[in-house]
Amino acid sequence: MSADRRHTLRAVLSVLLLAGGILLALSIDRGTPGDGVQAHSETALDTPEFSIRLGRNQLVLKGTTISAEHEAGLLRLVSEQYDDVDTQTDFKPGLIFRSDWDALSTRLLYLVAATESADASIDANGISIRGVTTDAPNYQNRLAFLQAALPDGTTVDADVLVVSNVIPLEEMCRRNFSSLANTPISFRQSSTSIRQSSYPLLDRLIEFAYDCRGTQIAITGHSDATGDAAWNMQISRARAQAVADHLVQGGIAAERLVVDGRGSQQPIADNETVHGRELNRRIEIELR
Repeated sequence: MSADRRHTLRAVLSVLLLAGGILLALSIDRGTPGDGVQAHSETALDTPEFSIRLGRNQLVLKGTTISAEHEAGLLRLVSEQYDDVDTQTDFKPGLIFRSDWDALSTRLLYLVAATESADASIDANGISIRGVTTDAPNYQNRLAFLQAALPDGTTVDADVLVVSNVIPLEEMCRRNFSSLANTPISFRQSSTSIRQSSYPLLDRLIEFAYDCRGTQIAITGHSDATGDAAWNMQISRARAQAVADHLVQGGIAAERLVVDGRGSQQPIADNETVHGRELNRRIEIELR
């Protein structure tokens, strides 16, 4: 083997050994910077991501962090900006080849503190935030603070609903939810299979349910008066359960859902006409 080839082989082996040392170092649990913190190892091959979820008296921080100092800084910000929240963390130390990861995650956490509820995340595709705020000026100032730290090519996908302080958030949720829930949900004939055309409506219901946390969602199925009464009762509840299952798949906690079937007991139209029977075959969804 020539001297040049031996030199090249040594260089390749050195790089592999160095990479192996980095990955080995990452697999060591470096402890926790505060109470309730869970630390997990991940390799440099994992895609970094960080998410924040704020609900009623609960804050969940989850994802890739770069150091114990980064994690401690996030928890310190929580103590300064969030009042009376139950904080849960699932930090995963990782090797991140960007110097702004700790700054962006910290500023995003600072932004979420200006909302009543929110889901926010950072990944390779950019930053996303969905939520509700009653303090638009404060939210806009913090959003500008985050945007000032963004590297070129990084975008913020923000969809935050501004509600009035005059109207309680729960009342605003009920108004918006009820107007959306009046749209019919379609099923295949004599089936509990939801038609594809109703999926966009259900996805919007999931978004509202996220924003209106702390409420229960009543899902009630109704049928027309044709056929056997016992069958009508069964299929009306099964269709309500199918809607509930779709919401659960979208991330809504099952314990928030109240499912019921009323069969043909509560018609809203004349069962003697085709149009009336179609109106009676319905799903009613209500916030409680």
